[in-house]
Amino acid sequence: MDFDQKALEKAKKMNTTVVFEGIRLVGDVKGTHNYYLNGELEGTIELSALLIIGRSGKFKGEAKAENVIVEGEFEGKLTASDKVEIRDSGKYVGDIHAPSVLVSDKAFFQGNVTMTRDRDNGSSSSSHHRMREVSQAAGEKNIAAAS
Repeated sequence: MDFDQKALEKAKKMNTTVVFEGIRLVGDVKGTHNYYLNGELEGTIELSALLIIGRSGKFKGEAKAENVIVEGEFEGKLTASDKVEIRDSGKYVGDIHAPSVLVSDKAFFQGNVTMTRDRDNGSSSSSHHRMREVSQAAGEKNIAAAS
């Protein structure tokens, strides 16, 4: 594993905490700044900023953040006050509550999505869609949804 000095300097400038590949943590994270997980974490995350699960990142537990990007693996419950994005390399298993959810057609998703209508108030006004299965067949993603 090479130490990436440029990535560290960029993280400092952007007020971001970085957990590098090869680090495994168990516990709770709370903060008001960005959090980039490229290692492993089991527990809870509560941020009023951006959460990024990097390509080699693995998270298991419950997370709350303003915006979330998943490029690695996420298993559990996620609540975002603004947006969730599961990118091509992302693997997500669990529940999502957010006003905006974007799942790449190359990503893996299995779970439930509750999309709230109001970005400021994610509680009462929502439409619920149960995403039963996302599987890969002949290189394409199939999403089965039931209300």
